[in-house]
Amino acid sequence: MPFSTGLLGGLACALLAATAPAVASPQRIVVLAPSSAEIVYALGAAKRVVGVSDFAADLPESSGKVKLGGFAPDLERIVALRPDLAVVSKDGTDRRAAERLASLGVRVVVTDASSLAGVFEDIRRVGSALGTTVEAARLVAALEARASAAQARSTARRGPHRPSALALIWPDPPVAAGPATFVGDLLARAGLSNVVPASAGEWPRVSHETLVAWNPRVVVRPETAENRAAFQAGFAPGGRWRLLPAVREGRVVVLPGAWLERPGPRLVDALEALVEKLREVVP
Repeated sequence: MPFSTGLLGGLACALLAATAPAVASPQRIVVLAPSSAEIVYALGAAKRVVGVSDFAADLPESSGKVKLGGFAPDLERIVALRPDLAVVSKDGTDRRAAERLASLGVRVVVTDASSLAGVFEDIRRVGSALGTTVEAARLVAALEARASAAQARSTARRGPHRPSALALIWPDPPVAAGPATFVGDLLARAGLSNVVPASAGEWPRVSHETLVAWNPRVVVRPETAENRAAFQAGFAPGGRWRLLPAVREGRVVVLPGAWLERPGPRLVDALEALVEKLREVVP
């Protein structure tokens, strides 16, 4: 989930990244968050990855690689792999584990995107650490072009009109994405107005009564193997979610959770899919 509590502050990120000397072209990489893994793989460095987060097991490039645990990875297993680079996520990797790796002399690079532009910056940062700066620049340019084209399609279709929307990350208790998150940025780029006020925070838990009062025109939600049953139960006939007109009337956009919930390259896939699916639910 993108709203985990073990966050690395900006200063801590800088200290971690600078703790160990840079290796021109690291050959034994561990990747401790799925979004970070997507970036490393997209930069063509999959063969250099020796261990990955359990949460990145769904990625084809992770096949056959040592699994290192979830949010709090197995440090003994990591150290046994003798990595010369660890790529971690501010929101997706336990802070203490990242600090411990840095103290052991492993160079640690932190991804910390809270917007699509932040994803592009993460790609550049990881590319620099991998020695794939040129590949990173090419990837960012391609992703920026696709994102701009998707935004242009949305603007051409709707003009200044921005339907209200709720990005629902979990149904019970309801957890939403605020404007200052990468999911909130996605809504804005797709031409939607987030009903969650900035004052509510990044990933607020919200009562059903508040959601009904906000009355979003559209609900956007992720679909994963882990959340499928919870959403089916929450949106079932007779459930409290049916009080929300958007749910009751079928104005719900479902996107793959691996796209929507990870601040990685496939966030652009989520944007493109969202723009296209909105044509069906809010004509």
